[in-house]
Amino acid sequence: MRNSRGFTLIELIVVVAVMAVITTAVVTGVGNVRGASVQSETGKIGVAVRYLYNLTVLSGKVHRLVFDLDKRMYWGEEQTSDDPCQQFLLPGEGDEEAAKKPKKKARKGSKAEEEPPKLDGGFTETKSKLLAKYTMDAGISIAGVMTSHQNEPLKKGTAYLYFFPNGTTENALIWVKGDGAAEDDDADVMTVEVKALQGAAKLHNEKVPFEKIDKSDVEAGEK
Repeated sequence: MRNSRGFTLIELIVVVAVMAVITTAVVTGVGNVRGASVQSETGKIGVAVRYLYNLTVLSGKVHRLVFDLDKRMYWGEEQTSDDPCQQFLLPGEGDEEAAKKPKKKARKGSKAEEEPPKLDGGFTETKSKLLAKYTMDAGISIAGVMTSHQNEPLKKGTAYLYFFPNGTTENALIWVKGDGAAEDDDADVMTVEVKALQGAAKLHNEKVPFEKIDKSDVEAGEK
């Protein structure tokens, strides 16, 4: 039934807001074909950030943008759990407590026996068509993700960027590069810088060092 109705009112409102942002965003200095592809993919991530920020505020639900760095994919998820013990848990938090709980007997050698249960806040893929799983163009990848809850950039595996209904997100740096460039070559890298209080995604035509990330949102939460 949802597919036959098309976009929801919330999605249409957010799309209009995102389109207004896109018309004012200009990134210069990319002169080759691969550079143009990097620019295009970087812009798409910037739009996804702004869209998810607006969707979170309008829906009143916690959301997160998930990056699978190994598969060159990203998508949006929303929190569906009402369990107060699971809300606002970052990846890995609560695993020790979950492992201490009694487990049901599992068949020897099964996955259930090998892996303890994890608390992930009850997130599921968002129903928004504009935040479905997306695979980046061939030859383009996410070189790393640095958020304010991390101590070091994540360059493989899965990274998460959280958005909260009170109109805030995490400060973050997302690096996009052409696969033809060497790992230590920053010449073909662009950065999406996410600002916590505005949910803005600023595009940089260079690799912004992770040391420059603003951790004031974390510091404010610790006080």
